[in-house]
Amino acid sequence: MKKQFLYITIFLLTLFSCEEILFEEDITDDLVTIIAPSNGSQVENTSVSFSWDAVDQATSYRLQIARPTFENATQIIEDTTVTLTNFNTTLVKNDYQWRVRAQNSGSETAYTTASFSIIESEDFSAREVLLSSPEDNAIVNNTAVTLQWQSVTDATAYRIQLLDESDQVIDENTSTANSIQLTFPEGVTTWQVRAENDTQNTLYFSRTLTVDSMNPLKPVATTPANQAILTDAMISFSWTREAVEGSTEFDSIYVYRNDQLTDLVTKDRVTSPADITLDTGETYYWFIKAFDEAGNQSEASDTFSFTIN
Repeated sequence: MKKQFLYITIFLLTLFSCEEILFEEDITDDLVTIIAPSNGSQVENTSVSFSWDAVDQATSYRLQIARPTFENATQIIEDTTVTLTNFNTTLVKNDYQWRVRAQNSGSETAYTTASFSIIESEDFSAREVLLSSPEDNAIVNNTAVTLQWQSVTDATAYRIQLLDESDQVIDENTSTANSIQLTFPEGVTTWQVRAENDTQNTLYFSRTLTVDSMNPLKPVATTPANQAILTDAMISFSWTREAVEGSTEFDSIYVYRNDQLTDLVTKDRVTSPADITLDTGETYYWFIKAFDEAGNQSEASDTFSFTIN
């Protein structure tokens, strides 16, 4: 009798626990309260922090930003879903409208909307230089790189610096335009820009760039050996390659049914050894090529053939 009572208790606890997991409270009638930027506010800092009060039983929030308004939008700047009650982004000087709603798996609130403006600070030194491209932490394979940023009102020039990994200045230039092409060294470099006029300057605003112009080394195919005769359809491919310093490298395998290398059977990103199942009664031709994150690629390994009986 005691055992039966125990089993029933466990079953009921499990049942209620599942109901709590499967059924979320309907939040349709709730409303998100915006904290900042509030409706009609003016923000001097172009790095904007959006925040709002949490809604009970909400698991995420959908946030959208339009320019200048959602009704007359020329651009939707952001349309994202977040789990926190804040979001940060950088905006240029303009009028904006933003809205946020709470949601869970079964329901969502209406949007709460507020309008605001980004204005430039009256203090020139407090203004921000908005960097456009390349994006932060970009990896490129060309040492000649064009840097671009947004114009700053009342600026007469921009100072551009390149810094090595020890934060030492290795190159410095000025420009009256809002772009410049510079030659970067191999490896990781920080580039930074500040605006200047006759009497003042802003702070520097920076991003990091990696230049990797070196091709990966040619892989060396090892197994299956060239012209091998095999009986197992599961083929273990292996090769060797010495890594080159720079961005992350990876290998791709190419397997063909003909020696003209036109009838592709499989192409895949792999690591050595790689097991691939193929059809029996066929002759195959294969090679390896190496690539890296910068877009460089190696020579193809020598092409090997094998037959599966």
